[in-house]
Amino acid sequence: MTTIQAILILLCLGGGIFASVIFKSRLGYRLLILFFFVTAIAFVLFPDATNVIARHLGVTRGADLLLYLMVFAVIHGFFLLYLRSRKLERKTTEVIRALAIRDAEHLQSTN
Repeated sequence: MTTIQAILILLCLGGGIFASVIFKSRLGYRLLILFFFVTAIAFVLFPDATNVIARHLGVTRGADLLLYLMVFAVIHGFFLLYLRSRKLERKTTEVIRALAIRDAEHLQSTN
């Protein structure tokens, strides 16, 4: 095992533990994170496996395959963040409307 492999494995383990703490109440997310980090550790230990998988999928190099997968993962992450932002905006609007209606009713009842 090379030094970079040891460093990458430690980073994967640290990232997996950190992600597990963040998603402590969501089993599905924790299992997905576990799968990704175990796969990452396997690719660090066996770097030629990415080339074999890439060739079976019609991509010439394993690094290219990983890059393509990362592009899709980043786009997916942006969509999830966008949806969460929209959801928070809707909730904020609902709360502000409810407060405005409550305050208007309170003002009418005092007059």
